[in-house]
Amino acid sequence: MKIKRIAFLCVHNSCRSQMAEALARKLNKKDEIEFLSAGTEPEKEVDPKAIDVLKEENIHWQGRPKSISEIEKPDVIVTMGCGVVCPTILGAKTIEWDIPDPKGKSLEDYRKTLNLIKEKVFQLLAELK
Repeated sequence: MKIKRIAFLCVHNSCRSQMAEALARKLNKKDEIEFLSAGTEPEKEVDPKAIDVLKEENIHWQGRPKSISEIEKPDVIVTMGCGVVCPTILGAKTIEWDIPDPKGKSLEDYRKTLNLIKEKVFQLLAELK
């Protein structure tokens, strides 16, 4: 299967999935792969602390939380670790990441989460080669 679209999914699409999309877009060297993020109950805005830690990585992210219904059907979905409420899309290959949610925690917790996501994104991109 030729992968053309990967979606990072989380219920609120305001933190972990946004960070994963931003990192994947920055680190990806294959233009033919599109990275998206979405959720089943999207927030009104991206978590400000997520934006702050992305800026520390020189990523000036201007994404917005989106509903799954707003994105084109992906070939692969990556769930962030929302447990039984993690969004799914029928027909797409599913990869499950168990990323702790930093919401409501310190900026240092957001940095740890971003570093964990970065490791996972590097692994994913390596697997796509």
